[in-house]
Amino acid sequence: MVFLVSGHTVLRAIGVRTGSALQHFVYAVGASLAAGIAGGFALNAAGSLTPLGWALWFWGVTAAAAPVAACRRDTPDLPAWPAPARVRLWQGAAFMLALLVATGAYALAVRDEAAYREFKYTAFWLLPSASGESGRITVGIRSAETQPQLLDLEITLDGQPFAIFRSLTIAPGESWAREIPVPVLATPQKADARLYRPEDNRLYRSVSTLVPRI
Repeated sequence: MVFLVSGHTVLRAIGVRTGSALQHFVYAVGASLAAGIAGGFALNAAGSLTPLGWALWFWGVTAAAAPVAACRRDTPDLPAWPAPARVRLWQGAAFMLALLVATGAYALAVRDEAAYREFKYTAFWLLPSASGESGRITVGIRSAETQPQLLDLEITLDGQPFAIFRSLTIAPGESWAREIPVPVLATPQKADARLYRPEDNRLYRSVSTLVPRI
């Protein structure tokens, strides 16, 4: 309906004469696309850019053009299809090989698309206490990954080790947060939090915040 049928009925309705089956096919595809473009403007104006709206549009174009084509007395005959060509053995084998390669590539693409997530990440934050209470900081992790993550968390205060959380397992969509008491001094302190993946022991995320002074 989208690429052929509606365009074919429109061509028959307006009496376009084509010289070959291939030419008629190309014209029909072009007429179908033109009908689709016109339908986009019409459906947008009507606020019906929905699957049902598109189905009704193409059905309406085809249903309106078919009776016109049937009533025309000067509708040109359809061009004859060419005689089937003889296919040699090596040509058939090459075609089947190409079909297998294309099918395999499509299957791999479908599998990769199903497993691909454009926005997979781990959110990590370190903030002063949400309640505004001095002497506390909040550290949190939220996973938007596709698989559970095993993480190690280390917190330092002015470069000195302060707190360590080992083997945190965060499932997809799960959040982990802790409010940690810290000493309050007369001068500001800098708290750093680092997130590691134990599988390779590489730094994965790093955040920091200032601890307000007294």
